[in-house]
Amino acid sequence: MRRGWFVALLCALVMLAVVAGVALSRLKKPGTPQGADTVVTTVTTAPSASTAPEPDVTTSRPKSVTTRKVTATGSTTTPTGSAPDGPAISYFRVTGKPSCPSGTNQVQYEGDPVVLEWKVTGAEKTTLSVDGPGIYAEYGTKDSATLTFSCGGDPGSYQVHTYLLTAIGPDGTTTKKLTVKAKVNEITTV
Repeated sequence: MRRGWFVALLCALVMLAVVAGVALSRLKKPGTPQGADTVVTTVTTAPSASTAPEPDVTTSRPKSVTTRKVTATGSTTTPTGSAPDGPAISYFRVTGKPSCPSGTNQVQYEGDPVVLEWKVTGAEKTTLSVDGPGIYAEYGTKDSATLTFSCGGDPGSYQVHTYLLTAIGPDGTTTKKLTVKAKVNEITTV
């Protein structure tokens, strides 16, 4: 009975020591130069036939793969991944759906404008073009625009407008197109 209690206490102390060691290893060590770059590289290896695989605690990773993290400091270390050159568009989307005018010839309801929003990285500015070439306006890298959505055509058909976002940066440009449509409503004569 005493031995079981002692083993449980010993296991708890070992776990506490491991947690404390991990926490301390994440702290900056004294003597590390100010502004030193830290690069974390993930090394994935398959176990050799002569060694048994380590126990896997993550259910989303195959049991035959072991992952170790290696941390290096110093300004001569380069990251293993490569960043994309030039601007990148994180998102360009419709946040306010447009609608066409409706009602009667006596009481008419205005349609709703289209609201667009976007976020880009690696750019200095963005421009927006509507239905073809030519710049409608210049914007920031994380911005939005509320634009009138003009409608025409036969009732029941759809009015379509195309919006082109261009991200402009020192390393080039990137574009993304959105096509937005709204149903043309019948204006009833009373």
